[in-house]
Amino acid sequence: MRVTEERPATPGTLLERGMEILGCFDAGHTALTLTQIAQLTGLPLSTCHRITTTLCNGGFLSRGSDRRFRVGTRLWTIAQQAPLNDRLRESALPTLARLYEETGENVTLAVLDRGQALYVDRLVGERSVPTVIRGGGHLPLHTTGVGKVLLAAQTDAAIEAYLSHPLPRPTLRSITDPDALRRDLAEVRERGYAITRQEMSAGSGSVAVPILRGGTCVAAVGVVVHMARLDVGRLVATLNQAARVIEAGLGDEG
Repeated sequence: MRVTEERPATPGTLLERGMEILGCFDAGHTALTLTQIAQLTGLPLSTCHRITTTLCNGGFLSRGSDRRFRVGTRLWTIAQQAPLNDRLRESALPTLARLYEETGENVTLAVLDRGQALYVDRLVGERSVPTVIRGGGHLPLHTTGVGKVLLAAQTDAAIEAYLSHPLPRPTLRSITDPDALRRDLAEVRERGYAITRQEMSAGSGSVAVPILRGGTCVAAVGVVVHMARLDVGRLVATLNQAARVIEAGLGDEG
């Protein structure tokens, strides 16, 4: 366990520590004890206790009867005011609903966020294959259809920067060799859509296409299906139609 020494509590460092604590919460860590937060951040328990108390008082965190901390409703409310949610989700939701009705599969909408795919929205149902992501969660770019679309749309320098870091390998079929991934991304650029085959979870694949605004890829929409139902041609055509409708709703202004 890495624990740092107590530092002077200036406004700047308090804000940094608060962000470190909030950053502990993700799809794999939705409820954390104070000890777990201290382990994940490396901050002293006393510091974590003081800051989590402040965050709870402000509604940014909540503490349940199990003494575990969870993301608070105020943080969620603030996040809904972001321009991304205000325009993209509003424009896309009716189209995502129609896309789900047409395919009966998991439908995902994602944007690039700090080197990962941030899932802005997703629609699932009883017929859909189980997935490891939910709305507001992050997954690696190189193992997901929407992620590959977003990564392929970046500059060559940005792609090389991504490849310079260790690449997670959720399954044996995940592409983690830099040269193989470069070739895969080149194909995504050339054909205009991405495919994954059991690269994020065993038994499932995905297809995704870009959503453009002013000629720039601002998001990606995709479907996650069981491998037996991975009809690429049909899904690409359906997704492209959905992407054009979402783009029309966004307009061309930056």
